[in-house]
Amino acid sequence: MDQDTTIIDATLERLHAEASEFAVAVNAAIAAHWDGRHPYPLAGGALYRLGADTVAFHGAVLALCATGWVSCCAPLLRTLLDLLLSTAIIVEAADEAEMRGFRCTHYFLKATLSEVDDELQRSNRRQIEAGIARLPSVNQEQARRFIFNDRLPAYWYASDYYHRPQEAAEALLAPELSFYYARLSAATHGGFFGLGLFRDQPDTVHPNQRSDPRSQALALSTSIRIVLEQARARDQFELGGQLSRTYDDLVDRLSRTRRRFDVSDSGR
Repeated sequence: MDQDTTIIDATLERLHAEASEFAVAVNAAIAAHWDGRHPYPLAGGALYRLGADTVAFHGAVLALCATGWVSCCAPLLRTLLDLLLSTAIIVEAADEAEMRGFRCTHYFLKATLSEVDDELQRSNRRQIEAGIARLPSVNQEQARRFIFNDRLPAYWYASDYYHRPQEAAEALLAPELSFYYARLSAATHGGFFGLGLFRDQPDTVHPNQRSDPRSQALALSTSIRIVLEQARARDQFELGGQLSRTYDDLVDRLSRTRRRFDVSDSGR
């Protein structure tokens, strides 16, 4: 591996850290503001979990970029976009947020109801019932029907809210992020076109680490933008936009940095 591979642009590295710090600050502000009395406890719990995973995957993108494996970032970025998409769907409608939060966090338990382990089934059912009990009474029968009667959908939000991820992405995400959702899907499934997205010389094929500064900039700036959007969604929904000025400043600095690397908001 070339020595250059381990060098991350200082501005991008700083923005990467500040994006994580912004997400942490939003989470801390939410906890302090509501102090255990969140008006949307199920939605808030789902958003917290989505935010924690977002920051973790954001860190993993930096680790790959710093060690010469930026070409392998596509699946991580696609996961980050899925986390952002779930966030956007939950906060889209306040009057449905609790039901959406319940579905997001209990969908995986629905998939386990056919487990052969009786004790596991009983444990999962108790967890499901506890979640249903926390919902407003008007939503409880709907939740029970979703868990125990409806067929298991491919996604927690299908088909009552959106049928496919790309449909939701086009409706809810910024155009450049919706654009990347489709391209990163190809990479996640091993498509040649998608896998070349994070290689400065995509026609040079080998299994080794690479020194790809432009691809590093694309991967890091995309990850930073996703983290900022996820944290902003939480800030707007749970705090009424208290930290919007910080978001605006970070997005402005990110846009100027992207232009320096000739990485546009709509692709390479």
